[in-house]
Amino acid sequence: MQKRAAGVAARFAFLLALTTLLSACVVRGPFIPANLAPGARASVELGATPFFPQKKYQCGPAALASVLVASDVVTTPDALTPVVYIPGRKGSLQVEMQAAPRKFGRLSYLLSPNMDSILAEINAGRPVLVLHNYGLPMLPKWHYAVVIGYDSARDRFILRSGLKQRDEWRVRTFMVAWHQAHRWAMVVLRPGEIPVIADPRLYLQSAADFEHGASPEDALLVFDAAVKRWPSEAVAWIGRGTAQYRAGKLADASQDYAAALRVDGSNAGARNNLAQTLLEQGCPRHAREQLESIDLAKIQSPLREAVADTRFHVDAAVAQTSADKPDCLIP
Repeated sequence: MQKRAAGVAARFAFLLALTTLLSACVVRGPFIPANLAPGARASVELGATPFFPQKKYQCGPAALASVLVASDVVTTPDALTPVVYIPGRKGSLQVEMQAAPRKFGRLSYLLSPNMDSILAEINAGRPVLVLHNYGLPMLPKWHYAVVIGYDSARDRFILRSGLKQRDEWRVRTFMVAWHQAHRWAMVVLRPGEIPVIADPRLYLQSAADFEHGASPEDALLVFDAAVKRWPSEAVAWIGRGTAQYRAGKLADASQDYAAALRVDGSNAGARNNLAQTLLEQGCPRHAREQLESIDLAKIQSPLREAVADTRFHVDAAVAQTSADKPDCLIP
């Protein structure tokens, strides 16, 4: 009898703890209307978003294919499976999901962990890839789905999920499952697009990751958008300058690096890049002037080695230039 009572008490304690946990994730009262930005539509459904019913354990490739094809990429879940699916895990990790779009000329961006960011993207016409946990923190059951709309009057989110092409969720239920998955949400962006609610530091990091394997033309679109959105961010100007440099537009690259220095004159990376472009334009003395403003003792590797290498080539070019020959004119 005592064992039975102890078992009942344990189950009661577990249920009480579960109830407390779930209620802590829930916001009472009307949910979506309070989060709609001024001018946002009361209901949106991106009905043209492709649907790929998932195969066993492969919700990651199916959900990722939906958002990629929605951004005009030609692919399928089967094509994505070798890229993101880990057989030993019977699923896909977030890091692979974030990296995969770059292979298709798309930039991935992690949204802020709040409902506003999801609603804003849906209003902008972009479906949102989310991670849910249908289990418990100690016994998770992960699942990727795609948010394609919401209905504020009915307090519903609309998803492409699993085998369901149109899966409606109560907002509170959605939020519990999303909260249990640490509110992970991602959008796929065409080069030149920026999320409605975006953090410049996070976007520029995503842009830098994208730039490594992107064409100069796509990289230029990404950083040009950043410069227009955040003109006071030196890194945005540096990124655009590097895209110009890769495209062979040295004069334009120099102007962008100079713009970065007007924002942040202490940025040794921008100054080194400007010196390099000036050198390649046949302006070694102007390049040396830029390098003389850099204190090698105050910068760390690998930038220190990059500056030292640029200085070596600049000094060699100056030594080969006739003393009576004027340096080039910089506009």
